Amino acid sequence: MDIETRLQNVAKVIAEIDDSKVPRNIRRQAKEVTEQWLLNTGKKTDVRVAMTQAKLEELYEDPNIPPEFGTLILMINTELEKLLTELL
Repeated sequence: MDIETRLQNVAKVIAEIDDSKVPRNIRRQAKEVTEQWLLNTGKKTDVRVAMTQAKLEELYEDPNIPPEFGTLILMINTELEKLLTELL
């Protein structure tokens, strides 16, 4: 599976954060991360992956995020780390 397909799959998982149990500001930021970084083909792939990771880490540290979605973010970041390792 190529990198862009894998990034699309990660974006689908990030979309799961768009749940009514998650505060609006976190849902909005997750959507912005996907649009501005992860799926922005105008930027280099390694930068896209690293910035997505950093922004999701900020969301993870938000004390208002429900625990199950914190776990989801950790799983996403693990996959992004694998991608980044392959890219570098």
